[in-house]
Amino acid sequence: MPTDLPSPSTRYIRRLHLRIRSLTALGILTTALLAGLITALPFYHAAHSSIEHISQLSAEAQAEALHYQFKRYQDITRQLTGRTEIRRRLAAYARGDISREALTAFTTPRLADAMAQAPDMAGVLRQGPDGERISQIGKVPVDVPPSQDPQEGYPCRLDLLDNGEVLVQSCSPIVTPAGEHIGRDIVFFHAEPLLALLADTGRFGEDARMRLRANGSQQELALGPEGPIIHSVNSVEDSEATLSVTFETPLGEQGWQLLVEVPSRQFRNEALQLLLWPALAILLMALAGTWVVNRALSPLLARVNRQAQQLEGSERELRQAASVFRNAHEAIAITDPDHKIIDANPSFSDQLGYSHQALVGRPLTKLLAWQADSAERLNEGKRTLERDGTWQGEVRYRCANGNVLVALQTISAVRDTQGKVLRHIHIFNDVTEQKAAEEVVRHQALHDELTGLPNRAHLEQQLERAIQMVRLADRQLAVLFLDLDHFKEINDTLGHQAGDTLLQAVSERLEANLRAEDMLARLGGDEFVIVLSPIHSADSAAKVASNVVEALTTPFTIDGTTVTIGVSVGIALYPTDGSEGKSLLRAADSAMYTAKNAGRNTWCFHSSSPASPTT
Repeated sequence: MPTDLPSPSTRYIRRLHLRIRSLTALGILTTALLAGLITALPFYHAAHSSIEHISQLSAEAQAEALHYQFKRYQDITRQLTGRTEIRRRLAAYARGDISREALTAFTTPRLADAMAQAPDMAGVLRQGPDGERISQIGKVPVDVPPSQDPQEGYPCRLDLLDNGEVLVQSCSPIVTPAGEHIGRDIVFFHAEPLLALLADTGRFGEDARMRLRANGSQQELALGPEGPIIHSVNSVEDSEATLSVTFETPLGEQGWQLLVEVPSRQFRNEALQLLLWPALAILLMALAGTWVVNRALSPLLARVNRQAQQLEGSERELRQAASVFRNAHEAIAITDPDHKIIDANPSFSDQLGYSHQALVGRPLTKLLAWQADSAERLNEGKRTLERDGTWQGEVRYRCANGNVLVALQTISAVRDTQGKVLRHIHIFNDVTEQKAAEEVVRHQALHDELTGLPNRAHLEQQLERAIQMVRLADRQLAVLFLDLDHFKEINDTLGHQAGDTLLQAVSERLEANLRAEDMLARLGGDEFVIVLSPIHSADSAAKVASNVVEALTTPFTIDGTTVTIGVSVGIALYPTDGSEGKSLLRAADSAMYTAKNAGRNTWCFHSSSPASPTT
C-alpha cells in the first residue's frame, strides 16, 4: 500500500482551494451578468435619447433649409412691390389721376418682365386699394382667399391646383412713402424646391415622413403615394405615440412648422444594435477574467499557507503591542490619514472624559479647543507632518465637561513600503497645570496688580506692535499721557485704601470712554497712558482727551465720601511727534506737563498750546 497519502489538513486545503476557484468563477460570471443587466437599460435609454437628439438636430437643419427657401420667396416679393414707377402709377390711380385700364396696361407688361427674371414665380395678382384686380399674370388660383394680417412678403398659405401642382402664396402690401396703403401684391411660387426638401427623408430612415404646416392658414403639406397633398390641420390624424415619434421644428418666427414622423421601431432597433457589441464584450471579458483569476489564484493560494504560519507569530507580537497600548500612562490615539480616530487607549479616554465608543470614528480636530490662531497653527502642523513625518507641539483639547486640557503632543506618521501614509500615532501628556502656572506668572509680569491694566512693559510691547500696523496701513495713532490732579490729597486725607479704590474707579471710567481696539495702561502711581490706534485725524484724539477730562472731573464716591479730582492730558501723534514708542511716550509726557502748567484739568498736543481748562 502507498505510504505518501496526503494528510487530512492537506486534503482540506485542496478542497478549500477548489471551492475558492469555483466560487470565484461563479462570482465573476454572476457579476458580469448583473452588471450587464444593470447597465443595459440606462445604456439603452441613453442610446435611444441620443438617436432622438440627432433626429431633432436633423429636423432643425431641414427646417432651416425650408426657412431659407421661404426667405428667398420673401425677398422676391419685396423686390416686386418695391418698384418705384409701378408704385407711383398705383398711387396716381388711388388718387383718381389715371384710369384702371391705363394702370393695368402699364402694370401688366412690367410684372411679366419681373416674372421672367424670377423662374420660381408662377403667377402674380396685383390688387388696388379696395382689393380690386389691377393685373393678373401666370398661374393664379380661381379663388384667392384674403389672408389674415399676413407677414410682409413671407409665404402665408399653400394652394393645390387641379393638375396637382402646389403653389406657395406670398402677400405684400404696397405702401406710399407717406405710409398710405394703396394696394397689395399676391405672388405665387412653384413649390418644387419645398417638395424636394420634404422628399429628402434619407437622414431619418426609410419610413420617415415630413409635413410642412402653416399655423396661420391651418394648412399642412405632405407627400402622398400619388403626389403632394394639402390637408386642413384639424383633419390630419396624428400617429399613435407607440408607433411613431414626431419632431416639431418652427421655421424662423413666421408661424410655419416642420413635422417629421419617424417610426418608433427605428429608434428601438438602432439602440439594440448599439447594445449588441457591448453585451458581447462584457461576456468575453467575464470569461477572460475567470481564466485570468484562476491562473492568478494558484500562486496566491500557495502564499496563503505560508502567510497563515506567519500570522500566528505576528498575532503574539500584536498582543504584546496591544498590552503596551492599553496600559500606557501617556494618552495615545491612532488615526487614519485624515486624522479620524481609529482607536484610543484608556488614558486618552480618561484624560478627555469621553467614552471609547464616542471617540472612535470622530475627527480629532473636533476635540480641539479653537483659538484665534488655531487654524493657521493647524495648517502649519499638517505641512510639517507631511514633510518630516513627525510633529511636536502644544495642543489644546476641549474635554467632555467643557474644560480645556493643554497637552504636549507628538504625532508620527506610519507609512507603507511605497511611502503612503497609513496611520498617525498621537501621544500626549497633560501639561494644563504647568501652562496655567506659566500664564499666571506671565500675566503678573505684564499687568498692574491693583487695576489689572497692562503695565509699562506690556504697554511698550503693544505700542510698538500698533506702530507697525499703522505704518503698514499708512494711518495715524495717538498716545495720551494722563496724570491725576489732587490724588495725593485723597491719599493723605482718606488713606491709601481709599486711594487704591479711587484708582480702580478711575480705570473703569477710562475704559468706558475707549473703543475695544484702544489700549489703557497704568505706569504706576497716578499716571495712565491711552493708545488710540488707529485714528483718522488729530481731532479724534482731542475728542477722546476732552471726554477723559470730563469723565475724571466728575465727582467720585469712595466709601460714602464724595471726592473730586482732576487730570492733565498730554497728546503725542504718530508719525508727527515720533516714529517709535519711547519717543511718543516722551512727547506725550512733555505735553502733559504743558497742560498741567496751563492750569490742569485740560489737555494739550505736543508742540501746541493747551486747550481751555474744563470748568
